[in-house]
Amino acid sequence: MGRRRGTKNERAPFGIPVEIVLIPGQDAWAYRFVADDGGGACGKVRGPADTASDAVQDTVVTTLADLTRTWHGVDIEVAWSPLVTGSWTGRILPAATAESMRADGGPGGS
Repeated sequence: MGRRRGTKNERAPFGIPVEIVLIPGQDAWAYRFVADDGGGACGKVRGPADTASDAVQDTVVTTLADLTRTWHGVDIEVAWSPLVTGSWTGRILPAATAESMRADGGPGGS
């Protein structure tokens, strides 16, 4: 008998993401994220090396946010910082935490 997919008892393939690194390449941007359970994953966003980093960041965050919402029921936000020339690191927070930090004058706050 085959294994059923999409059941309520199916375990999430990763925990809630906490950090992401984005590195440009010749024909794609590579990314890797780390989750709160020590797991994580990596992938690529195909496109020319001169693709704007904002567009690539939006693509990665949209995909990761959709997966996190589906598996954990949590909305996330990412605060990006330059890592080295052309590369980026992002701190990932649940959306409610990010909103409260902005209200308190924390990162992204006024």
